[in-house]
Amino acid sequence: MSSHKRTLVNVACSVGVLVVNVIVSFFLSPYIVKTIGVEANGFVTLANNFVTYANLIVTALNSMAARFITIEYVRKNYKKANLYYNSVFWGNLIIVVVLLVPAVLLIVNLQNCINVPSDILWDVKLLFSFVFLGFFLSTGMPNWDCGVYVTNRLDRQYVPTMMTAMLRCVMLFLMLTILTPHVWYVGFASAMVTVIGLVVNWYNTKKLTPELHITLNDRKPMCSRKALRELAGSGLWNSISNVGNMLLSGLDLIICNMILGATSMGVLSLSKILPTYMQQMSSSICSAFAPELVINYAKDDRKKLLHDILRAMKLTSVVMTIPIAGIIVLGDYFFALWVPSQDAHLLQILSILSILGYMFTSGTQILYNVFSTVNKVKQNSIAMVISGVVSVCVTLLIANFTEYGLYAVAGVSTAVNLVRNMSFTLPATARYLGFKWYQFFPQVGTTVLSSLLLVAIGFLIKPILPGGSWLELILSATVIGVIGLVVNIYLVLNAGERRYLFGKVRQKLGR
Repeated sequence: MSSHKRTLVNVACSVGVLVVNVIVSFFLSPYIVKTIGVEANGFVTLANNFVTYANLIVTALNSMAARFITIEYVRKNYKKANLYYNSVFWGNLIIVVVLLVPAVLLIVNLQNCINVPSDILWDVKLLFSFVFLGFFLSTGMPNWDCGVYVTNRLDRQYVPTMMTAMLRCVMLFLMLTILTPHVWYVGFASAMVTVIGLVVNWYNTKKLTPELHITLNDRKPMCSRKALRELAGSGLWNSISNVGNMLLSGLDLIICNMILGATSMGVLSLSKILPTYMQQMSSSICSAFAPELVINYAKDDRKKLLHDILRAMKLTSVVMTIPIAGIIVLGDYFFALWVPSQDAHLLQILSILSILGYMFTSGTQILYNVFSTVNKVKQNSIAMVISGVVSVCVTLLIANFTEYGLYAVAGVSTAVNLVRNMSFTLPATARYLGFKWYQFFPQVGTTVLSSLLLVAIGFLIKPILPGGSWLELILSATVIGVIGLVVNIYLVLNAGERRYLFGKVRQKLGR
């Protein structure tokens, strides 16, 4: 199978994983809210956020590991690839030992760190315990997900992920139905799914890249300080970048909890479900293209590299602007059905505030891969931190001194993020690839035009679209989706790309 077809398979599988997760959450999350309450459900997201904070340290060592291993593996320098592979493993074990103590202290003294209702304190502590257990297991094992990355076979990881997502849903439903409902079941199910994922990744690495393995030389670990410094030197800036990202969006629930209360935190957590899936869709599509970009960079094929980036930009624009329009137009219908006990209009507004930035940048999300591909992450990290600090300061001011605190928590980071992308990300990545600073701005114009056109069409036909039941909502979303796809095919794709697409469709239908 050609690399182009392989990447499209990866994209399709990544979207499939997202769809399964969305379907699972649609059925599972309302049931969790109903059985354990909106406040307890908010702590699920908060626990995952704490793991995200701990992951900042892991990112410093691991974020560039796949890049360095892939480059050496593609060049058939297996000895050096194994040096990176082994060094990351032993470095991760040290990180696990270092982080274990503060994690235990956090869980033991959780009530002194965040606002937890006394009646669910032990439930929340167990939840945090299982969430951290999954984190330590995935961190302490070898970097087994490199196998699918190096060989551009992400589909072998995505398909099992879909299956484990459904298994997690069944497991949680049975536990919450048969046993006395507790929020820690969510963490337990996630930890079990992590174990299954590790087994799958181990098998994939063994089959796809048998040259990669943990080695002991004379009963001593194969580990290089130079390799660790090289990995950490580049990866450290990715950790700094994640700090900025955490300041932009990872502190919103904590700010809500500390300033506006646990109930507001729960409401914000519910409103973020659709924006979170938008973010995951963007990340999934971009991740599916990442291995091919690194492989072409390792082969020094810059022409193919640019071709892949432009193709990915168009694909993400075509795919992502459709759900953006769907959320803006049909969000109130969705929340009224999903959590009927909550204010659907408020949840819709908060969701829209969180996704508005994608109306400008959904077609350019692939550019984030450029920083790591060409190993130019320092400037991006600095820009992320500056924008994160600005976002937190503005949010705290509005939350403390106005009555729009909840809206500020949802929307300020979106505005700051958009400014950073327009003023830095687009021009910087163009320069790194040797082009004029305005190379990628036309794609922004196309994305905005597509988003506005789809939203306008959606609101025009909304009065005749049903939305009183799940079946009616699915029908309405399908109508908007089909219209959006047709509009995007003619707006985003050029004539040659449309002929290629239609030819492939006719070829498939003619079989």
